[in-house]
Amino acid sequence: MIPTDEILEALELPRSEPGIGYLQALFARFNERVLFETASKIVRNAEVSDPAEKPRGPELFWAEHLDSGAGGTCFARVAAFHALLSDLAFDGRVVLGRVQSDFDHAALLVTLDGEEWICDVGFPLPVLVRCAPGETETPLCTLRVKRGARGWRVELLGGVPEGPRELEIFEAPVPREQFVEQWRETYRPGSRFLTAVSLRLEKEGRTVSFSGGEIRVDDLHSRTRIGLPPPRAPLLEEQFGIDRPLLERAFALVGDPEPETAAGQVSVYLESDRGAEDAFRAISSPEGYRALMEGAAGVTERERGDAGWRVRLSPPGTENGESREVGIEEQITSNEKTRTLRVLRGSQESFYEVLARGEKTFLVRRLILPGPRLDLLRNDSLRGRFAGSLAVDLLAWARLLGR
Repeated sequence: MIPTDEILEALELPRSEPGIGYLQALFARFNERVLFETASKIVRNAEVSDPAEKPRGPELFWAEHLDSGAGGTCFARVAAFHALLSDLAFDGRVVLGRVQSDFDHAALLVTLDGEEWICDVGFPLPVLVRCAPGETETPLCTLRVKRGARGWRVELLGGVPEGPRELEIFEAPVPREQFVEQWRETYRPGSRFLTAVSLRLEKEGRTVSFSGGEIRVDDLHSRTRIGLPPPRAPLLEEQFGIDRPLLERAFALVGDPEPETAAGQVSVYLESDRGAEDAFRAISSPEGYRALMEGAAGVTERERGDAGWRVRLSPPGTENGESREVGIEEQITSNEKTRTLRVLRGSQESFYEVLARGEKTFLVRRLILPGPRLDLLRNDSLRGRFAGSLAVDLLAWARLLGR
Protein backbone atom coordinates (compact mmCIF):
# COMPACT_ATOMS: atom_id res chain seq x y z
CA MET A 1 0.00 0.00 0.00
CA ILE A 2 1.12 3.54 -0.69
CA PRO A 3 0.56 6.42 1.79
CA THR A 4 -2.00 8.21 -0.36
CA ASP A 5 -2.92 10.87 2.19
CA GLU A 6 0.75 11.79 2.73
CA ILE A 7 1.27 11.92 -1.03
CA LEU A 8 -1.71 14.22 -1.53
CA GLU A 9 -0.44 16.43 1.28
CA ALA A 10 2.97 16.66 -0.47
CA LEU A 11 1.20 17.48 -3.74
CA GLU A 12 -0.99 19.99 -1.88
CA LEU A 13 -4.18 18.49 -3.25
CA PRO A 14 -7.27 17.23 -1.40
CA ARG A 15 -9.04 13.94 -1.90
CA SER A 16 -11.87 14.22 -4.39
CA GLU A 17 -14.13 12.15 -6.57
CA PRO A 18 -12.76 10.94 -9.92
CA GLY A 19 -13.35 13.47 -12.69
CA ILE A 20 -11.48 15.18 -15.49
CA GLY A 21 -10.77 18.32 -13.45
CA TYR A 22 -9.29 16.33 -10.58
CA LEU A 23 -7.28 14.16 -12.98
CA GLN A 24 -5.86 17.26 -14.65
CA ALA A 25 -4.89 18.69 -11.27
CA LEU A 26 -3.19 15.45 -10.19
CA PHE A 27 -1.36 15.16 -13.50
CA ALA A 28 -0.09 18.75 -13.44
CA ARG A 29 0.95 18.66 -9.78
CA PHE A 30 2.75 15.32 -10.25
CA ASN A 31 4.84 16.76 -13.10
CA GLU A 32 5.53 19.92 -11.06
CA ARG A 33 6.50 18.21 -7.80
CA VAL A 34 7.81 14.74 -8.73
CA LEU A 35 11.07 14.84 -10.67
CA PHE A 36 11.83 12.96 -13.83
CA GLU A 37 15.34 12.06 -12.69
CA THR A 38 17.99 9.40 -13.20
CA ALA A 39 19.95 9.76 -9.94
CA SER A 40 17.77 7.32 -7.97
CA LYS A 41 17.89 4.80 -10.85
CA ILE A 42 21.69 5.03 -11.06
CA VAL A 43 22.06 4.47 -7.31
CA ARG A 44 19.49 1.64 -7.29
CA ASN A 45 21.27 -0.11 -10.14
CA ALA A 46 24.60 0.05 -8.28
CA GLU A 47 23.25 -1.08 -4.92
CA VAL A 48 20.92 -3.92 -6.01
CA SER A 49 22.59 -6.79 -7.84
CA ASP A 50 19.54 -8.97 -8.56
CA PRO A 51 17.97 -7.78 -11.86
CA ALA A 52 14.55 -8.87 -10.64
CA GLU A 53 14.76 -6.48 -7.69
CA LYS A 54 16.08 -3.40 -9.48
CA PRO A 55 12.74 -1.76 -10.45
CA ARG A 56 11.53 0.62 -7.75
CA GLY A 57 7.88 -0.27 -7.22
CA PRO A 58 5.26 2.30 -6.16
CA GLU A 59 5.74 1.72 -2.41
CA LEU A 60 9.48 2.38 -2.58
CA PHE A 61 9.07 5.16 -5.16
CA TRP A 62 6.67 7.15 -2.98
CA ALA A 63 8.62 6.46 0.22
CA GLU A 64 11.80 7.81 -1.35
CA HIS A 65 9.99 10.79 -2.80
CA LEU A 66 8.55 11.77 0.56
CA ASP A 67 11.91 11.19 2.27
CA SER A 68 14.40 12.70 -0.19
CA GLY A 69 12.53 14.37 -3.04
CA ALA A 70 13.50 11.56 -5.43
CA GLY A 71 11.41 10.84 -8.50
CA GLY A 72 12.22 8.42 -11.27
CA THR A 73 12.21 7.69 -14.97
CA CYS A 74 9.46 6.53 -17.32
CA PHE A 75 8.35 3.10 -16.00
CA ALA A 76 8.77 3.97 -12.32
CA ARG A 77 6.79 7.20 -12.70
CA VAL A 78 3.97 5.47 -14.58
CA ALA A 79 3.71 2.67 -11.99
CA ALA A 80 3.74 5.17 -9.10
CA PHE A 81 1.12 7.45 -10.65
CA HIS A 82 -1.05 4.46 -11.58
CA ALA A 83 -0.97 3.30 -7.95
CA LEU A 84 -2.07 6.76 -6.80
CA LEU A 85 -4.90 6.95 -9.32
CA SER A 86 -6.07 3.45 -8.39
CA ASP A 87 -6.26 4.41 -4.71
CA LEU A 88 -8.33 7.43 -5.74
CA ALA A 89 -10.78 5.18 -7.67
CA PHE A 90 -9.79 6.22 -11.19
CA ASP A 91 -10.23 3.68 -13.99
CA GLY A 92 -6.76 3.60 -15.54
CA ARG A 93 -4.52 1.03 -17.16
CA VAL A 94 -0.83 0.83 -17.95
CA VAL A 95 0.17 0.61 -21.62
CA LEU A 96 3.46 0.44 -23.49
CA GLY A 97 4.67 2.58 -26.36
CA ARG A 98 7.58 3.76 -28.43
CA VAL A 99 9.90 6.76 -28.31
CA GLN A 100 13.03 5.38 -29.99
CA SER A 101 12.23 1.65 -30.15
CA ASP A 102 9.21 -0.57 -29.50
CA PHE A 103 8.30 -0.98 -25.81
CA ASP A 104 10.89 1.52 -24.55
CA HIS A 105 8.07 3.71 -23.20
CA ALA A 106 5.11 3.41 -20.83
CA ALA A 107 2.06 5.58 -20.20
CA LEU A 108 -1.46 5.42 -18.76
CA LEU A 109 -4.85 5.41 -20.46
CA VAL A 110 -7.59 6.67 -18.13
CA THR A 111 -11.32 6.27 -18.83
CA LEU A 112 -13.74 8.95 -17.61
CA ASP A 113 -17.41 9.20 -18.61
CA GLY A 114 -16.87 6.85 -21.52
CA GLU A 115 -13.89 8.78 -22.91
CA GLU A 116 -10.29 7.60 -22.80
CA TRP A 117 -7.41 10.00 -22.04
CA ILE A 118 -3.68 9.69 -22.62
CA CYS A 119 -2.10 10.35 -19.23
CA ASP A 120 1.59 10.24 -20.07
CA VAL A 121 3.71 10.98 -17.02
CA GLY A 122 6.46 8.79 -18.46
CA PHE A 123 7.62 11.02 -21.34
CA PRO A 124 6.15 13.22 -19.87
CA LEU A 125 3.66 15.10 -22.03
CA PRO A 126 2.79 18.60 -20.76
CA VAL A 127 -0.98 17.97 -20.53
CA LEU A 128 -3.59 15.24 -20.69
CA VAL A 129 -4.82 14.58 -24.22
CA ARG A 130 -8.02 12.89 -25.36
CA CYS A 131 -7.73 9.66 -27.33
CA ALA A 132 -9.07 11.27 -30.49
CA PRO A 133 -7.45 12.89 -33.54
CA GLY A 134 -6.80 16.59 -33.09
CA GLU A 135 -4.45 19.24 -31.78
CA THR A 136 -4.03 20.57 -28.24
CA GLU A 137 -2.23 23.82 -27.44
CA THR A 138 0.04 23.71 -24.38
CA PRO A 139 2.44 26.23 -22.79
CA LEU A 140 5.39 24.25 -24.23
CA CYS A 141 4.23 23.12 -27.68
CA THR A 142 1.24 21.95 -29.68
CA LEU A 143 0.37 18.26 -29.39
CA ARG A 144 -1.06 16.61 -32.51
CA VAL A 145 -2.76 13.25 -31.92
CA LYS A 146 -3.30 10.83 -34.79
CA ARG A 147 -4.74 7.34 -34.96
CA GLY A 148 -1.99 4.78 -35.63
CA ALA A 149 -1.96 1.09 -36.50
CA ARG A 150 -1.20 0.13 -32.89
CA GLY A 151 -2.90 2.95 -31.02
CA TRP A 152 -2.10 6.66 -30.96
CA ARG A 153 0.72 8.75 -32.35
CA VAL A 154 1.52 12.01 -30.59
CA GLU A 155 3.58 14.63 -32.44
CA LEU A 156 5.14 17.66 -30.76
CA LEU A 157 4.81 20.78 -32.93
CA GLY A 158 6.73 23.99 -32.27
CA GLY A 159 8.47 24.58 -28.98
CA VAL A 160 12.19 24.01 -28.54
CA PRO A 161 13.21 21.69 -31.41
CA GLU A 162 15.41 19.33 -29.38
CA GLY A 163 14.88 15.75 -28.26
CA PRO A 164 12.24 13.30 -29.52
CA ARG A 165 9.43 14.98 -31.43
CA GLU A 166 7.04 12.05 -31.69
CA LEU A 167 5.96 9.03 -29.66
CA GLU A 168 3.48 6.17 -29.88
CA ILE A 169 1.04 4.93 -27.28
CA PHE A 170 0.01 1.32 -27.88
CA GLU A 171 -3.58 0.36 -26.98
CA ALA A 172 -3.01 -3.36 -26.44
CA PRO A 173 -3.57 -4.63 -22.88
CA VAL A 174 -0.29 -5.20 -21.05
CA PRO A 175 0.00 -8.09 -18.58
CA ARG A 176 1.88 -7.11 -15.44
CA GLU A 177 4.63 -9.63 -16.24
CA GLN A 178 5.28 -7.99 -19.63
CA PHE A 179 5.33 -4.50 -18.09
CA VAL A 180 7.83 -5.56 -15.41
CA GLU A 181 9.98 -7.36 -17.99
CA GLN A 182 10.24 -4.20 -20.12
CA TRP A 183 10.94 -2.19 -16.98
CA ARG A 184 13.84 -4.47 -16.12
CA GLU A 185 15.19 -3.94 -19.62
CA THR A 186 15.78 -0.30 -18.75
CA TYR A 187 18.47 -1.48 -16.31
CA ARG A 188 20.52 -3.19 -18.99
CA PRO A 189 24.19 -2.08 -19.13
CA GLY A 190 24.64 1.08 -21.14
CA SER A 191 21.02 2.21 -20.84
CA ARG A 192 20.78 5.95 -21.44
CA PHE A 193 19.21 6.46 -18.02
CA LEU A 194 22.15 4.80 -16.27
CA THR A 195 25.04 6.72 -17.80
CA ALA A 196 24.45 10.32 -16.66
CA VAL A 197 22.59 12.29 -14.01
CA SER A 198 19.66 14.23 -15.42
CA LEU A 199 16.74 16.02 -13.75
CA ARG A 200 13.55 17.52 -15.17
CA LEU A 201 10.32 19.09 -13.93
CA GLU A 202 7.56 21.42 -15.07
CA LYS A 203 7.35 24.90 -13.53
CA GLU A 204 4.56 27.31 -14.41
CA GLY A 205 4.49 26.76 -18.15
CA ARG A 206 8.17 26.00 -18.61
CA THR A 207 10.48 23.02 -18.27
CA VAL A 208 13.53 23.21 -16.03
CA SER A 209 16.11 20.47 -16.58
CA PHE A 210 19.69 19.55 -15.75
CA SER A 211 22.19 17.48 -17.70
CA GLY A 212 25.82 17.74 -18.75
CA GLY A 213 26.72 20.29 -16.08
CA GLU A 214 24.06 22.86 -17.05
CA ILE A 215 20.49 23.83 -16.24
CA ARG A 216 18.16 24.51 -19.14
CA VAL A 217 14.95 26.53 -18.95
CA ASP A 218 12.62 25.91 -21.91
CA ASP A 219 9.34 27.58 -22.80
CA LEU A 220 7.25 27.78 -25.96
CA HIS A 221 9.82 29.70 -28.00
CA SER A 222 13.12 29.85 -26.09
CA ARG A 223 15.84 27.96 -24.24
CA THR A 224 18.16 29.42 -21.61
CA ARG A 225 21.34 27.45 -20.81
CA ILE A 226 23.12 28.11 -17.53
CA GLY A 227 26.38 26.33 -16.78
CA LEU A 228 26.75 25.42 -13.11
CA PRO A 229 30.06 25.71 -11.27
CA PRO A 230 31.08 22.83 -8.99
CA PRO A 231 30.02 21.60 -6.53
CA ARG A 232 26.71 21.19 -8.35
CA ALA A 233 24.75 19.05 -5.89
CA PRO A 234 23.92 21.95 -3.50
CA LEU A 235 22.65 24.12 -6.36
CA LEU A 236 20.59 21.25 -7.76
CA GLU A 237 19.12 20.50 -4.33
CA GLU A 238 18.01 24.13 -4.12
CA GLN A 239 16.52 24.20 -7.62
CA PHE A 240 14.91 20.75 -7.79
CA GLY A 241 14.27 19.77 -4.16
CA ILE A 242 16.15 16.48 -4.35
CA ASP A 243 18.51 15.65 -1.49
CA ARG A 244 22.18 16.41 -1.94
CA PRO A 245 23.51 13.00 -0.71
CA LEU A 246 21.52 11.15 -3.39
CA LEU A 247 22.91 13.42 -6.10
CA GLU A 248 26.47 13.14 -4.77
CA ARG A 249 26.22 9.33 -4.75
CA ALA A 250 24.96 9.30 -8.35
CA PHE A 251 27.68 11.71 -9.50
CA ALA A 252 30.31 9.52 -7.82
CA LEU A 253 29.05 6.55 -9.84
CA VAL A 254 28.75 8.07 -13.33
CA GLY A 255 30.69 11.33 -13.18
CA ASP A 256 29.81 15.01 -13.26
CA PRO A 257 31.06 16.51 -16.55
CA GLU A 258 31.74 20.19 -17.07
CA PRO A 259 29.24 22.12 -19.22
CA GLU A 260 30.05 22.79 -22.87
CA THR A 261 30.52 26.45 -22.04
CA ALA A 262 30.74 28.43 -18.82
CA ALA A 263 28.81 31.33 -20.37
CA GLY A 264 25.05 31.56 -20.16
CA GLN A 265 23.10 31.44 -23.41
CA VAL A 266 19.60 32.39 -24.53
CA SER A 267 18.21 30.97 -27.79
CA VAL A 268 14.90 31.77 -29.47
CA TYR A 269 13.29 29.55 -32.12
CA LEU A 270 10.85 30.15 -34.96
CA GLU A 271 9.62 27.50 -37.38
CA SER A 272 9.84 28.43 -41.07
CA ASP A 273 8.28 26.94 -44.19
CA ARG A 274 11.48 27.63 -46.14
CA GLY A 275 14.20 25.02 -46.63
CA ALA A 276 17.23 25.25 -44.35
CA GLU A 277 19.65 26.18 -47.13
CA ASP A 278 17.36 28.87 -48.55
CA ALA A 279 16.69 30.35 -45.11
CA PHE A 280 20.40 30.68 -44.34
CA ARG A 281 21.37 31.91 -47.81
CA ALA A 282 18.97 34.84 -47.40
CA ILE A 283 21.14 36.44 -44.68
CA SER A 284 24.60 34.91 -45.13
CA SER A 285 26.05 37.58 -47.46
CA PRO A 286 26.71 41.30 -46.90
CA GLU A 287 23.74 42.09 -49.14
CA GLY A 288 21.50 39.65 -47.26
CA TYR A 289 22.55 41.01 -43.88
CA ARG A 290 21.86 44.55 -45.05
CA ALA A 291 18.35 43.46 -46.10
CA LEU A 292 17.85 41.80 -42.69
CA MET A 293 18.65 45.06 -40.90
CA GLU A 294 16.44 47.13 -43.22
CA GLY A 295 14.13 49.42 -41.29
CA ALA A 296 15.95 48.88 -38.00
CA ALA A 297 19.35 50.34 -38.85
CA GLY A 298 21.38 51.68 -41.71
CA VAL A 299 24.23 49.36 -42.68
CA THR A 300 27.53 50.64 -44.01
CA GLU A 301 29.99 47.97 -45.10
CA ARG A 302 33.46 48.79 -43.79
CA GLU A 303 35.54 45.95 -45.19
CA ARG A 304 35.16 42.47 -46.63
CA GLY A 305 37.46 39.45 -46.39
CA ASP A 306 37.55 35.68 -46.71
CA ALA A 307 36.54 35.24 -43.07
CA GLY A 308 33.56 37.60 -43.24
CA TRP A 309 32.84 41.31 -43.27
CA ARG A 310 32.69 44.31 -40.99
CA VAL A 311 29.80 46.77 -40.89
CA ARG A 312 28.68 49.87 -39.06
CA LEU A 313 25.05 50.02 -37.91
CA SER A 314 23.63 53.49 -37.56
CA PRO A 315 20.21 55.11 -37.25
CA PRO A 316 18.30 54.89 -40.53
CA GLY A 317 19.29 57.75 -42.82
CA THR A 318 22.77 58.32 -41.37
CA GLU A 319 24.55 55.37 -42.96
CA ASN A 320 26.18 57.48 -45.65
CA GLY A 321 28.44 59.21 -43.18
CA GLU A 322 26.35 62.11 -41.98
CA SER A 323 27.09 61.14 -38.36
CA ARG A 324 30.37 59.39 -37.68
CA GLU A 325 29.82 59.67 -33.92
CA VAL A 326 26.71 57.48 -33.95
CA GLY A 327 26.88 53.80 -34.79
CA ILE A 328 27.81 50.29 -33.74
CA GLU A 329 30.58 48.22 -35.27
CA GLU A 330 29.95 44.54 -36.01
CA GLN A 331 32.16 41.75 -37.34
CA ILE A 332 30.12 39.17 -39.25
CA THR A 333 31.37 35.64 -39.96
CA SER A 334 29.37 33.20 -42.08
CA ASN A 335 29.73 29.41 -41.84
CA GLU A 336 27.84 27.67 -44.64
CA LYS A 337 28.62 24.18 -43.30
CA THR A 338 26.98 24.75 -39.91
CA ARG A 339 24.51 27.35 -41.22
CA THR A 340 25.55 29.88 -38.58
CA LEU A 341 26.13 33.62 -38.85
CA ARG A 342 28.32 34.87 -36.00
CA VAL A 343 27.91 38.51 -35.00
CA LEU A 344 30.57 40.08 -32.80
CA ARG A 345 29.61 43.50 -31.46
CA GLY A 346 32.47 44.66 -29.26
CA SER A 347 32.84 41.75 -26.83
CA GLN A 348 29.20 40.71 -27.25
CA GLU A 349 28.79 37.52 -29.31
CA SER A 350 25.56 36.32 -30.87
CA PHE A 351 24.44 34.04 -33.69
CA TYR A 352 21.81 33.59 -36.36
CA GLU A 353 21.39 29.87 -37.04
CA VAL A 354 19.25 27.46 -39.04
CA LEU A 355 18.31 24.03 -37.69
CA ALA A 356 16.85 21.23 -39.80
CA ARG A 357 14.81 18.75 -37.75
CA GLY A 358 13.37 16.08 -40.00
CA GLU A 359 11.30 17.92 -42.58
CA LYS A 360 11.06 21.07 -40.47
CA THR A 361 13.23 24.19 -40.53
CA PHE A 362 13.80 26.37 -37.47
CA LEU A 363 15.30 29.84 -37.43
CA VAL A 364 17.40 30.43 -34.30
CA ARG A 365 18.75 33.58 -32.68
CA ARG A 366 21.27 32.85 -29.91
CA LEU A 367 22.92 35.27 -27.48
CA ILE A 368 26.07 34.49 -25.47
CA LEU A 369 25.96 36.15 -22.06
CA PRO A 370 28.95 37.29 -19.98
CA GLY A 371 29.52 34.67 -17.28
CA PRO A 372 27.24 31.78 -16.27
CA ARG A 373 24.39 34.14 -15.21
CA LEU A 374 23.03 32.09 -12.32
CA ASP A 375 20.71 35.01 -11.61
CA LEU A 376 18.55 33.88 -14.54
CA LEU A 377 17.48 30.87 -12.48
CA ARG A 378 15.54 33.29 -10.27
CA ASN A 379 14.84 36.25 -12.57
CA ASP A 380 12.26 35.15 -15.13
CA SER A 381 11.48 38.70 -16.23
CA LEU A 382 15.11 39.34 -17.24
CA ARG A 383 15.24 36.02 -19.07
CA GLY A 384 12.04 37.05 -20.84
CA ARG A 385 13.49 40.42 -21.87
CA PHE A 386 16.52 38.73 -23.44
CA ALA A 387 14.24 36.31 -25.31
CA GLY A 388 11.89 39.09 -26.43
CA SER A 389 14.74 41.13 -27.91
CA LEU A 390 16.02 38.11 -29.84
CA ALA A 391 12.52 37.28 -31.07
CA VAL A 392 12.33 40.66 -32.82
CA ASP A 393 15.40 39.68 -34.88
CA LEU A 394 13.72 36.40 -35.85
CA LEU A 395 10.60 38.22 -36.98
CA ALA A 396 12.77 40.44 -39.20
CA TRP A 397 14.35 37.30 -40.68
CA ALA A 398 10.93 35.73 -41.27
CA ARG A 399 9.73 38.95 -42.91
CA LEU A 400 12.76 38.86 -45.25
CA LEU A 401 12.02 35.24 -46.19
CA GLY A 402 8.38 36.12 -46.89
CA ARG A 403 9.18 38.69 -49.56
